[in-house]
Amino acid sequence: MRDNVTIAIIAPVQPDDFFDLLWQGVWEATFDLSSFGVEVQNLTTQNDDVRDQRKILEALLESRPDAIGLLPVHATALNDLIHQHALRGTPVITFHGDAPDSQRAAFVRPNPHQAGQLAGEVLAKLVHGHGRVLSFPGSLDEFHLAQRYAGFRDALARYAGGIEEAACCFTGAGVTPQFLASFGPVAGFYIGNDLLSIATVIEQLSARLEVQTPCIGFSNTEQIRPFLERGVISAVIDENRYQLGYFAVQKAYEALLKRGLDTAVASVQIPSTVVFAANSGGAGDSLDSAFELLVRQRTEALLSYKNRLEEANLKLLDLTVTDPLTGLYNRRKFDEALNQEVNRALRYGPVSLLIIDLDHFKLVNDRHGHQAGDDALKVAAQVLQACCRTTDTCARLGGDEFAIILPHADSGSAEVVRQRIQQHIARTMVPLAEGALTIGLSIGAATLPGDASSAVELVAAADASMYRSKQTSRFEQTPVVESSGV
Repeated sequence: MRDNVTIAIIAPVQPDDFFDLLWQGVWEATFDLSSFGVEVQNLTTQNDDVRDQRKILEALLESRPDAIGLLPVHATALNDLIHQHALRGTPVITFHGDAPDSQRAAFVRPNPHQAGQLAGEVLAKLVHGHGRVLSFPGSLDEFHLAQRYAGFRDALARYAGGIEEAACCFTGAGVTPQFLASFGPVAGFYIGNDLLSIATVIEQLSARLEVQTPCIGFSNTEQIRPFLERGVISAVIDENRYQLGYFAVQKAYEALLKRGLDTAVASVQIPSTVVFAANSGGAGDSLDSAFELLVRQRTEALLSYKNRLEEANLKLLDLTVTDPLTGLYNRRKFDEALNQEVNRALRYGPVSLLIIDLDHFKLVNDRHGHQAGDDALKVAAQVLQACCRTTDTCARLGGDEFAIILPHADSGSAEVVRQRIQQHIARTMVPLAEGALTIGLSIGAATLPGDASSAVELVAAADASMYRSKQTSRFEQTPVVESSGV
């Protein structure tokens, strides 16, 4: 993979109070990955504008970014374009919204079922485990609303006999104070969608009855906060939109690094948090103690998720410096390590470098296939690693070329390592279906100071030494397959 990569992130910007946090996560991830040569294009649309998203995805077929993060505003309308990008080898990560039947590489999403369970737990505590609850789940044709509601009902099931769900209204349209009053006394409200309009009606009913009824909804937006401050809404379950944006970029880069490998990119589920009303005392004096365990559990979950974020970034770092076939360091890490060791050796000396090349590698591929060639590279890498110290840097530079940086090693020490490798490879076979294959290595060595005075000169000297060794091995026996007798 080339040093600089481009990730296109496509998401709405409206409403601001919802999407600002998501874009902050995108920008923070951009900053964290910039040292790896990652550039992020922020391609914004207005909310629910699928035509704009189609135009952007069509344009990206021409500009061809390395990876795409997409917040789709429709579950299926973009599948054909996602498919076209996937056919070209461009991984597409969906986040927040999803296109589940598309060829997306992974999905970064809030956990709607867990959010619904959390809403049920909070509401059950606010109503002290008994009473009639009126629910407005929203359209159950929408995946996240259906999952929220399923989680909510799962939580209420633990209070069977104490809490009764009085009604299930799938839409907030047409809800009036009279409509709510028709259900009689209600201990609490669950609002899965359209929280603003239904909370407005609940406030009107509460003013008429002079009763504050617990109400739970979703998404802590600027329009909702006044209702929290007045205690009309008791708590909102808030999706961590910052982490949605952050992981959209992080997972897009991971998918790019794993492109062409069998390893799949894991989807990510983002936990939710609870934001309580400023006027929480209306729920009773025991509110603080009632929520103590719940809040502690959620805090522990968020801390765990922070650790997962750090672990994910460490895995990304490992992917950026590791050759996926052999597990050795890649060219990027080799260049970085060589410059560091040469700078050290110029002051404290010495450092040696081995350049290693497989003999007759093309012949192995032509006669036995590319899988045999890959197996030969893996075996050679295992031999090189076995012959190295923990302080040495063993890397695959590309193709069938390897290198080993030997800190604090003079030319004599480098020769000892070179001979050790040759002895080890002579005893090693590459298993094939038809038997086992012998392979050989041409190894060049150079030392600073002595053969070179800079990193560039050290590589050139070791490379020239390797080619002299290659000329000698050209007249030696080509790779031989020993029959397995099968």
